[in-house]
Amino acid sequence: MIDSLNKIANVLKKLAVDATEYDKSNTIPKLAEHALFEQNLFKSQSRQLIYYVKESQELLNQVNSMIDKKSSNSMIAFQCAKLVDQCQAIKKALGSQNQRKESYQIDKKAKAIYFEKKRQTSDNNFEWLAKKVMVNSQQLYQELSKHHEYRQRFEQKISQLNHQLEQSASQDKIVKQHEILQLQKRLGQCNKAIYFIEQKIENFEKGKRRY
Repeated sequence: MIDSLNKIANVLKKLAVDATEYDKSNTIPKLAEHALFEQNLFKSQSRQLIYYVKESQELLNQVNSMIDKKSSNSMIAFQCAKLVDQCQAIKKALGSQNQRKESYQIDKKAKAIYFEKKRQTSDNNFEWLAKKVMVNSQQLYQELSKHHEYRQRFEQKISQLNHQLEQSASQDKIVKQHEILQLQKRLGQCNKAIYFIEQKIENFEKGKRRY
């Protein structure tokens, strides 16, 4: 048990360094972010990852204290399981957040040109959004939040299917691969919609209403 906790302590030290570096370089606007973790996993509600690492370090100290006080094994096991889940969640968040950062920093000028052309075509997949009447920024933010939820669901489902794919028999892999491909297409469309809404928000805040 002590050896395992020592390993977790070392993992958290590394995560603290990575989280601090990420927080310093994070340039994604708040309007483009969404909840980092499930509420039952962390008490913190910060946009900075370092606060979640600190919470895990505090939980580690609590576990060590419980061991010293000879608390019940079931309670110690429960807290240890939660601690492991927290570490895994932070690691996953660091990876996904870095991917989001790279995606967000792709040349915005090129994206703007692309979506302007798409807006002008009759087969624009997001023509419904341009036609929809949004009289204030709150409605735009609600649209953005909704699409972030869609994206999170797509990403989770793709992750689940990839895991299932690894364990599937060869005759079932084609079906799984097709499902993953279809979800990836929907995820791509969702990402485009998010960018489109973000542009609308920026224009709205600047007083340039183009609906």
